[in-house]
Amino acid sequence: MAGTTGPGAGGAAVTPAVTERVLGWDVLRGLCALGVAMYHLLYWQDIAALHTLGSYGVYLFFVLSGASLAYNYLGRLDGPQSIWRFLATRWLRLAPLYLVACVAFLALLAFRDGRLLPDAAQRLALNLSFAFGLFDPAVSALAIGGWSLGIEFVFYLAVPLALLVLARWPWWMAALAALTALQWAWIYRTAGSGAGYAANTVAYHQVPAFGAYFFGGCVIGAARRARDLRWPAWAGAASWLGATGLLVALNPHSAGDELLGLRGAVLFAACFATVYASGHVRLAGAVAAAARWLGDITYGCYLLHPLFFFGFAWLVWPALSGGELAAAGRATHAAVLVGVLAASCAAAAASERWFEQPVRRWGARRLARRQAPAPAVHIDAASISS
Repeated sequence: MAGTTGPGAGGAAVTPAVTERVLGWDVLRGLCALGVAMYHLLYWQDIAALHTLGSYGVYLFFVLSGASLAYNYLGRLDGPQSIWRFLATRWLRLAPLYLVACVAFLALLAFRDGRLLPDAAQRLALNLSFAFGLFDPAVSALAIGGWSLGIEFVFYLAVPLALLVLARWPWWMAALAALTALQWAWIYRTAGSGAGYAANTVAYHQVPAFGAYFFGGCVIGAARRARDLRWPAWAGAASWLGATGLLVALNPHSAGDELLGLRGAVLFAACFATVYASGHVRLAGAVAAAARWLGDITYGCYLLHPLFFFGFAWLVWPALSGGELAAAGRATHAAVLVGVLAASCAAAAASERWFEQPVRRWGARRLARRQAPAPAVHIDAASISS
């Protein structure tokens, strides 16, 4: 069973390579992507403003990312070559479709404005390197939603250190406490300041605002690696429905208020609880197949739904009606929402199968030629639950 450890030389443990997908995380990942898309489509069409869905749908991605990486890489990053290969693999996972999304959005902007962005080439290079995560990602990202990917890649750079810290419980507890304190201080310094969230959006969307989510996810991933509780499917359904209900019930009137006070603390804790519970759910049969599909469409749905929406709103609808989409009736807006979600999911599935997977396989072959596989000595993942 993946996640089982045995004693190794010198008290370390040799951990078998992870070969199974954590299907509960696939479900949650897909639901988050659909939730963020729903938030955007409702907000852009002035139907509803579910701020909690937009914010915490993304923050759950950070927790899930940390959990997945710790689960898959704990003990495997044991030198410069393995770290370089890890970073190259992660870049290959994000960059191909992100580049497509950036170029497509530049083209849409050029059509709308009648000219290219003046600094398009420089911004495209910055986005392709993902270095923009360190330079006001909310402003420098080209694709809508891309700010989170820049921050995500900054977290990838910290993964080797994070996995080392997970080796001893006093270390990871101290690190998690420090990152949580920093995150809350950052939130109140920006979103909670007297100027308000709207005036501090750029200042808020920086790496320190999300570090506790990512590292807390790493702790959850290591715990899942150490032990699989094998909860029934109904426990997962209860967790996902409960999290959705909480997001809807605690949605504030003003953007940014979902981050503050008791509401913010409850939703912060709920992110970790939901990821932890999702990691222990056992799914089989048709439900497992649906979970894999949700996992496969996550990235594409997240990146592609803005392109479908604004492509329709800026190009197709004016050509069909001669007016603006904002002036259309609610029935049209509802149809656009359903249509964009369906098109995004279909395109995401096609992209994963015929574009992203082949690129990843090609990249894996190239990396394999540069680095011969070697046996790895693994950190004892059981120490995380001590």
